[in-house]
Amino acid sequence: MAKSEASDYILPVYKNRALKHLVKLAGGKQYIKYLDADQLRSMHVARDKIAYDMQFNAIKWFKPFEYQKKFFETGANYSRRGMIAANRAGKTIASTYETAYHLTGRYPPDWKGKRWDKPIIAMAAGESWEQVAKTLQSKLLGCDDIKQSYKLGSGSIPRDAIDDKSIRTDGANVLAIEVWHISGGKSKLYFSNYTQQVRHLQGFELDLVVLDEQPPDETFSELVVRTAARDGQVICSFTPLKGLSGLVRKFWDNVEGYCHIRVTWDDIPYENEWGEVFFSKKEREQLARDFMPWERECRMNGIPLVGKGVVFPLLKWPTYKSTDIELRENDKLERLISFDLGIKNDPTVISFFFRDPVEQIIYLHRQVTVDKGETPDEYVHYLLDRESRNVPIALPHDAATAGRYTLTEQSVREVFEDSYNLNCIAGAILNPPNDQGKVTNHKAYGINVMRMGMERQTFMINESCVQFLDEARNYAIDENGKFSDPDDHIDSARIGILALIQGYGESVVSRSNNFTARRFTPLEGKAQRI
Repeated sequence: MAKSEASDYILPVYKNRALKHLVKLAGGKQYIKYLDADQLRSMHVARDKIAYDMQFNAIKWFKPFEYQKKFFETGANYSRRGMIAANRAGKTIASTYETAYHLTGRYPPDWKGKRWDKPIIAMAAGESWEQVAKTLQSKLLGCDDIKQSYKLGSGSIPRDAIDDKSIRTDGANVLAIEVWHISGGKSKLYFSNYTQQVRHLQGFELDLVVLDEQPPDETFSELVVRTAARDGQVICSFTPLKGLSGLVRKFWDNVEGYCHIRVTWDDIPYENEWGEVFFSKKEREQLARDFMPWERECRMNGIPLVGKGVVFPLLKWPTYKSTDIELRENDKLERLISFDLGIKNDPTVISFFFRDPVEQIIYLHRQVTVDKGETPDEYVHYLLDRESRNVPIALPHDAATAGRYTLTEQSVREVFEDSYNLNCIAGAILNPPNDQGKVTNHKAYGINVMRMGMERQTFMINESCVQFLDEARNYAIDENGKFSDPDDHIDSARIGILALIQGYGESVVSRSNNFTARRFTPLEGKAQRI
């Protein structure tokens, strides 16, 4: 196709949209049959003009999805913004259209986000020059190869706003371009990628940084510095396939100044506003089958990936609501409390369990996270209320170490047993004997029991245990067999599960039949207890 022909070529999709627009203006399909020949010819001419405008002035016709609008609105109050999204969510579309709004000053009437009333300096960066060309350059300018100049202006930046004489290139890639702002001046847009050395990003100021896919932490830090002098903004849009890096953790934990929205497949419509297929149900079902188990939470729900070593590769987590099932009033359910101890560097986590001995289902009903620095005397009240009093308590092996978690000469076990007469299970909770009769404390056994329970839904988790679920979703094991941190809530639950499968749980009925609690009579004196 010659350039002169290509420059006037309108894609059929825009002609179809233009026709739908005109039919809607005419009152609908039922009114078209009343139009005469001249009116139909006029509609045909109008269709071509509107189609041209739709293709080369897309910013005017763009209708964001609800989650894209929500992302735009975060710009009014936050300067570090992330869209952490599933695959196929339209995250790059959102960031490139927002970039076009800021570069041109052509904001939609209902715009509630950040607004610049003068030209800006922006940078759009991605993982490599090839990726930048195929995503950011293509979505912003309309072409992934600048030699296809007839496509220029069919992206989010309108053709009439692009100063084509300002374009600097390197082969197919655009390095910089100037864009007319409605105030009369020109904005500047630079393209970059994460493979460039950080020092090449130094020495200039920016109003806006747009990052497509997860950048290295040092690249993000340097570009944030570039926006400081101009009170600028940094926009990130990515599927978190590189896991909980320092940057992702800032967004994920909503560190002060950082804001994110998470987009899952449930948020994404099947069709766009023109009734065209955007992301069909059939395609979603096929992709779900294609993804590896450890990828699904990330690619479908925007949950940060921890890698192939993910421990709990679950598509659906076995959670329940307290209102769905009555556990507390069922005297036949076994009860148990377990601990993961901490004081200085880690919190103490107390887990409260129920177990159905008939169905053999374990319920993690509640977890209490005790602030660092608190001693047993300060958190023992959780064990003394009517519901918890005399429930068997499973302690880890280091609960008998004097002074370790108490800041006194006593151990945690001694405080619980001697000072408060609590029903502590004798001895540390370890793994059951293996086929050689050997007892170990290897973490992997209990974690594997937990994983199988989740898969078979014989281990159910109250949805209120959000910290346990957060740890579990990001729990991984490296090539050396080491489990990731943090795992305080997982370890507390692991000890409780080991105690329950070894028969240490106790129901109100069994206790009334035995007329006694399980605990042995406390030892006299200062003998070492385990």
